[in-house]
Amino acid sequence: MCLNTSDTPLRSFGLGLNHLSLETGFLERRVPIIALVSERGAGDKPPVLALAMTLRDRGHAVHLLCDGDVADVVGPTGLATLELPQDLRQSAFYDPFHLPRMAGRGETIEAETPDPLTEWAEACLPVALAMVRPLGPGLLLSTLFCMGLADRMATALHVPWILVNPSFYFGDDARRPWEEDFPGLGAGVFRYWFLPRMQRATAVLHATDSVFDPPPPSLPRNHRYVGPLDMEPAPNPAGTSFLHEPGDPWVLVTLSTLPQAGELAIARAALTALADQPVRLLVTLAPGHSVEELGPVPSNTRLSGYLPHGLVLDRACLLIGHAGHGMVMRGLRHGVPMVLIPWGRDQVGVAARAAAMGVAEVVPRGDCTPERVAQAITRVLAEPRYADAARRASERLHAEDALSHACEAVEEVMATHDLFRPPAT
Repeated sequence: MCLNTSDTPLRSFGLGLNHLSLETGFLERRVPIIALVSERGAGDKPPVLALAMTLRDRGHAVHLLCDGDVADVVGPTGLATLELPQDLRQSAFYDPFHLPRMAGRGETIEAETPDPLTEWAEACLPVALAMVRPLGPGLLLSTLFCMGLADRMATALHVPWILVNPSFYFGDDARRPWEEDFPGLGAGVFRYWFLPRMQRATAVLHATDSVFDPPPPSLPRNHRYVGPLDMEPAPNPAGTSFLHEPGDPWVLVTLSTLPQAGELAIARAALTALADQPVRLLVTLAPGHSVEELGPVPSNTRLSGYLPHGLVLDRACLLIGHAGHGMVMRGLRHGVPMVLIPWGRDQVGVAARAAAMGVAEVVPRGDCTPERVAQAITRVLAEPRYADAARRASERLHAEDALSHACEAVEEVMATHDLFRPPAT
């Protein structure tokens, strides 16, 4: 790999490296990049898929390694896909009810608590290596839920690996305590299952906004904030024409793509609160959500499966949801204020950061009633400061190019990865 003599510095990992020329070296040799995604993850997939597609468009050879049920999701990307056998589906090792069952038994997560993601990674390793090794990969990209497999594969293949963190920074040096950001067993999951793996990564790309989530005072040198990474698919004109019809402004109500127990209460509360208001509601539901559990649907409401949120947010005055990081970043990018009801996972931390930015009103999960949600909606729509803060965030994010920054970081690691290897643990 050649270094050019440009005076334009790369946003590097604190090493002051100049921008790396892509005219020779690994790009010409098309050293493959393998991106690992899994069905069990939800919000951790879109940043990796967006980055993988952008790297491909920059001339890299990119392959996706995924378990079976993800193939339908990644298929529309047009990326080459290596599909693990059905008996190695991640959900067979770590199902959605694993943590609720632990909580119900009064268990806690400590450093020695068995991690089902480790069991999955060990089971997948021989098959994954047999698939990937003939390609001669030069780098691995990993989602949060695939870190264990990426770490093992990188060691066996002698290549660097990069974690694409889909949310805010986490660690003992984070600006907020673990227990404030992750409810219930979540703090243990991130501290004892995710953090040790993240510390073994060659590099970490935080796919979040550094104003929304200010970095810790001493960011590790192999970490970089690149900005929100997203690339929504083109909408189907036939299925979205209703958005162009004249009428009252839209309110988007959206839930997790990986449903959480009880979260339909968010949609029910929003429907009741806005049933008689001069707005149109669009409620997007995942296949795992039961429409019957919504109850009566007001006449100003439309239910939908997945559709690109950006298309709705361009026409929306408000976003209501569970405080998923990806959803909040889309709200910021489109300049839409929010009412957030964090339900679990990292969502309490996401909602707190959105509130600190002044773009959202937060309703605690335990207060998710139509009356309380209606109060929050009224406050956000009546006070211009929420919309003003969201507009400023949108202008700033549009002036940045997060995907290009992330690609440059990947290319830098591919060219100089020996400089970034963290100490063995």
